[in-house]
Amino acid sequence: MERQTNSGKNWWQRLTQKEEVPEEEIDLTLPQLRVAIHEYEQTLPKGVNRTVLLDEAQEIDLTRLKKHLPGKPRQRFYMSKETFHIVPEDERELVYEMDQVQRALDLYFEQEKKIPFRKFQQTLQLDLTRLREGGYLKVLPKRPYYVVDETLIVSLEPKPPE
Repeated sequence: MERQTNSGKNWWQRLTQKEEVPEEEIDLTLPQLRVAIHEYEQTLPKGVNRTVLLDEAQEIDLTRLKKHLPGKPRQRFYMSKETFHIVPEDERELVYEMDQVQRALDLYFEQEKKIPFRKFQQTLQLDLTRLREGGYLKVLPKRPYYVVDETLIVSLEPKPPE
């Protein structure tokens, strides 16, 4: 006959049970999150990328990054499926817009075999009006987009001069 205590557990259950320590809530920074995602991605099978962390709304499932983070984040983050650009919750509309611009550029390049750069620009800024008029974009973005390099990935920042 096993003896039980007031908690309803016998001595063996009490001895072997791990005590749950409540996770400390933290204010997670974007650099910390990027490092955690990179570490997580290193554990994934070949051919699987970081987009497995995203739900339908493109929110990053931070519980899957638990062992790569210093605590439980208070905030929520979203990521572009096309460019992997990460933003806090209050900027989440940006990832949807960025994905649309990336898909538009990819389709334009595939069909036209050229990149729609704005004329007379030192930066590699995209001519979003041309993408819109060509039917590649439904809505004209309010911010400029740039091409980073030969990978044709769009960015919010121009490539710094070399």
